[in-house]
Amino acid sequence: MRRTRPRKILAASIGWAMSLIRFVGRDVLKPLSVKLNLAYLTLSTHRYRLVYEGSPDDLFIVTYPKSGTTWLQMILYQLTSDGEMDFAHIDEVSPHLEETLVPMGRKVSDLPGTPRVVKSHLPYRDIPKGPGRYIYGIRNGLDVAVSYYHHSRKYWPQRNQRPMDEFFGQFMAGRVPYGSWFEHVAGWLRNEDRLNVLVVNYEELSADLEGGVRRIADFCGIAIDPAEMPRILERCSFAFMREHDARFSMDRRLLPKPAESRTAFIRQGKVGGWRQELDARFEREFLKACDRWLRDVGDDRFRILSGQGSGQGGAVEPAPGPESGEAADDRGRAPLGVG
Repeated sequence: MRRTRPRKILAASIGWAMSLIRFVGRDVLKPLSVKLNLAYLTLSTHRYRLVYEGSPDDLFIVTYPKSGTTWLQMILYQLTSDGEMDFAHIDEVSPHLEETLVPMGRKVSDLPGTPRVVKSHLPYRDIPKGPGRYIYGIRNGLDVAVSYYHHSRKYWPQRNQRPMDEFFGQFMAGRVPYGSWFEHVAGWLRNEDRLNVLVVNYEELSADLEGGVRRIADFCGIAIDPAEMPRILERCSFAFMREHDARFSMDRRLLPKPAESRTAFIRQGKVGGWRQELDARFEREFLKACDRWLRDVGDDRFRILSGQGSGQGGAVEPAPGPESGEAADDRGRAPLGVG
């Protein structure tokens, strides 16, 4: 009898655990339904990774939340289509792995066209791995923290009206959806499995959008018609995306609607905006953590991630790095509503 592969056995075991959680949450422990749903989504994501059969035509846009995810989605959409804004939401053309494909049981290979573009916020250890391409977006972590703070107040007002200093402490400890920014970034920059990864800096896109678009196109093997470049740059601009905010906002996907639904999803997009909201003590704490987690990523990249300057992105090569930290509260592998 053919021997079943260990990955299939593990995937089947996870499937059994998922069924048990669903039964218990529905019929036995309804008061714990939120935590059980999170556990179910976490197991679903792990199982998805185990059964994923990758293709060279798969393209993953991966970021820690609030690091330019939507911008990268728009760039890839403009590069791979005629650019018409004939979709109700960007998720239709580059679906969110954890919120759309995994819960619905859809395979990446089910998506139409090539490349098949998928968005994800998963840490490196949890992303489905294969022969496709991975674009990893990075952004200065202090700007990430500030953007995440305002995002949380808009979309989770019932539990996130805490002041900035309290939220920043939670962010630094990794007690926010998707866990530690430091661990997330370090894992992807180490790239231990030698995936085909391109790192794209938010700050570099802001300074030279055309250069960034060309790097992404080259990485994806996409030839840009010179006549199309003005259209691509115009529709990937902050002003154009802000004008079409509803096509990127999470408002239409959430019930009930957020308390601050009149606030635009495309908020500011500033580089270095953290300086208006965080004082020196936050900066000192952040830099200390950067020294511990990210000092080995190269001087240019360290400066951009730590908020001290800009640098050059590029293909990721495996490198030694720090070990994973202790697990923190709210480190959901597939929390809903992060954008």
